[in-house]
Amino acid sequence: MRRLGLLLMAVALVATGCAAATTGAINPPPTGDSGNVDISGKWSGTWRGHLMDIARTDDATADLLQQGRRGVGRLTLHTTGAVMAVPQAVRNAGLSGVRVAFETSGNEVVMRHELGGSLFRADFKVEGDQMIGSIRDADPPVRIVLTRVTSSTPAVAAPALPPAPAPGAPEPSKTPPVVAAAPSAPAEPGRPVLKDFTVIAEVKPIYFDFDKYDIRPDDAKILEANVEWLKTNAEALVLIEGHCDQRGTAEYNLALGERRARAARDHLVSSGVAAERISVVSLGAEQPVCTEENEACWSKNRRANFLVKPR
Repeated sequence: MRRLGLLLMAVALVATGCAAATTGAINPPPTGDSGNVDISGKWSGTWRGHLMDIARTDDATADLLQQGRRGVGRLTLHTTGAVMAVPQAVRNAGLSGVRVAFETSGNEVVMRHELGGSLFRADFKVEGDQMIGSIRDADPPVRIVLTRVTSSTPAVAAPALPPAPAPGAPEPSKTPPVVAAAPSAPAEPGRPVLKDFTVIAEVKPIYFDFDKYDIRPDDAKILEANVEWLKTNAEALVLIEGHCDQRGTAEYNLALGERRARAARDHLVSSGVAAERISVVSLGAEQPVCTEENEACWSKNRRANFLVKPR
């Protein structure tokens, strides 16, 4: 009996050792930072909010660089000028975008203004190549949907990451950022002198909805008439001026005016006018045709003017 008991104990010890070895072999290694999503790269999509109870959707882009769990980059919500639920720092940044810092945890991302979360903070969830989130405390809600842009073009390098704050340390200074004016585009070779262009009755202006740069159907008809005149007068060069109404910051209006001018130019080019005949310039809100503070007046200032001159 004693021998039988010793034999049974030996078998039990061997079985236990084998089980322990087997269990140790199949345990997954600790994930650490490898369990966090990497959102480095370019993203493109839309943001959705409300303007005076009317839902609106416009473009959104992001250019991000991640190191470990943390990263920095730039987020741009296009034409948010009058959507008060969007934080002022983002609206002031306009089409140049706001610089952000972010931190990942699994597939969740918290993004904030580089100068502090009090200026802007958004929460995202990443599923594959899509990142869906919303601006924290926005009322009405502002939702952002971004899709990763797959391209061989390398992402724009972001500045070095700031040191991680100590637990319980206050956020960086909450002083609102000073927003620099968007840099002017380099002069085009051989670009005509602007004062040489004049307005003529045959080439008419077009107008835009508030905070938009889309070509409206009725204005598309005006553009087609302008195209016909330009095709008939092939020696003429054309300058397109983009204008805005008086609301919004100077930087924002300059960027929006440029998008309006470029939208008109793209329509002319797609209709057969040679691109080298066309120049564009944004004057923002600097040259209003009406200065009263009402919609009837503002609508006259949201325009693209066409000026021409011979070659």
